[in-house]
Amino acid sequence: MTARRTARRLIADCAGVSMVEFALTAPFLILLYLGTYQVSDAVSCNRKVTITARAVADLTSQYSSVNNVSEASIIAASAQIMAPYDTSKATIIVSELYTDTNGLTRIVWSRASGAVTPHAQGATFIANPMVVTNGTYSIVAEITYAYVPAISFGVVGPLTLGDTIYMRPRISSSVDMT
Repeated sequence: MTARRTARRLIADCAGVSMVEFALTAPFLILLYLGTYQVSDAVSCNRKVTITARAVADLTSQYSSVNNVSEASIIAASAQIMAPYDTSKATIIVSELYTDTNGLTRIVWSRASGAVTPHAQGATFIANPMVVTNGTYSIVAEITYAYVPAISFGVVGPLTLGDTIYMRPRISSSVDMT
């Protein structure tokens, strides 16, 4: 009889159940929170990469001619857009392309920042055929970023983010490099 009473009392006693449930779900909830943070930070960095590529192409396309100093300042200004992410992990190449009447696209001039060399002048460039038009010049900005999450525990690992933006020169038919 005492064993039955003890069993009934244990079944009816709910003290500590919520603590056990919390102990079982807490690791999952913490992992979910940190994983969401990592994914949202990676998406934010990817958006900054796209905005930076667009800004470099847009600023370059607003000139009728540029030189090494002005192009270097345009590329350096893009570091402000990438903030708060480490700009030393970014590489930027800005180039002017010419697509001839046969559809062959070549590099007219190219400048770069970061640990990358610019494209060779006169080299063939595989451009998006939906963006370039035969017989015209285009400005293209290419950016890559080596993203490493601030908190690394395996949800999002190191990623290479990148984007390429094409724009037409605005003031003249081409942007000359002087």
